[in-house]
Amino acid sequence: MLRKNRNRISAVLAAASVCCFTASVFSLKPMLTKGVEVHNDYLELKVNDSKGDTDYAGYILRKKSGAPLTYAQYCTSFAEVSINGNVKLYSEGETVKKPYTADDGSVITVQDFGGVEIRQKLAFTEGNTSNYDMLGIEYTVENKTEEDVSVTVRAVVDPAIADSEADPVVVDGVSYTEEKTFRGENVPKEWKLKDSKGEVAAYGITTLGSNAPDSFDIADWEDLFNDRMSYKAGGSVSDNAVAVTWSDKTVKAGDKYSVGTKYGLYSEAAGSGSNKVQSDSPKTGDKGALAFAGTGLIAAAAAVVFRRRRAEDDE
Repeated sequence: MLRKNRNRISAVLAAASVCCFTASVFSLKPMLTKGVEVHNDYLELKVNDSKGDTDYAGYILRKKSGAPLTYAQYCTSFAEVSINGNVKLYSEGETVKKPYTADDGSVITVQDFGGVEIRQKLAFTEGNTSNYDMLGIEYTVENKTEEDVSVTVRAVVDPAIADSEADPVVVDGVSYTEEKTFRGENVPKEWKLKDSKGEVAAYGITTLGSNAPDSFDIADWEDLFNDRMSYKAGGSVSDNAVAVTWSDKTVKAGDKYSVGTKYGLYSEAAGSGSNKVQSDSPKTGDKGALAFAGTGLIAAAAAVVFRRRRAEDDE
């Protein structure tokens, strides 16, 4: 029995050494699934830069403490576009420029839809104070074709402030637990989420820039994702989400059109923290590779020791 146990331990250690060495090799290469990361004194943003993923260019937003502001998967906060009635996820365009950090700290992505290029810009910005504690979510449509096009852009935000995803979305003091669409002049300027104490934990500003949205939806996330541009409010909300939509905008050949919204922290007064954006490398560092390699050496050495002991027992 002792020999069998030592045989098993030796085999496990040998396998571990192989796995660790293999991991060390791959970790020296860019790990694109990690994404592009930027942060300041208030927020942390992570954007998926793995080309070909259905959630490519999707993002995750957290407080600097690590507490969530959106659901912690890339696929849940995203954009949909319609070019002359052809509906696509933003990730389904042809990649012109993969996510990268610009000089101003924003994360930029550019996708092409048959000659219509759409730039996604995610940047920390001010809300109702001078704090840069909100995420600006902006889309610029550039028509590089020779004909006018009709464009619809929808930004979907999947908010999360606790374990529950059923927190009601609050608009003008009303807490909504059923799906609701606001259009035209009824589109609210702000929407909020409150914590268990009734305090505002996160909020959105529907308009970034000069172009106000045509509609604002409080919806169940699954309905927004599955129904795309054909979504119509009508059900209950068990997984909250909001959609901000700019509908059927004519962009002439050679012209540009920009839309945007904001989401983030709710502040009562300006803070004293730095707004300077810092970025993290989107690839795994050499230290991780060396750690894997070191673990592999230890496991290999241990396997040799066990083999020697087993050989001595057999003599």
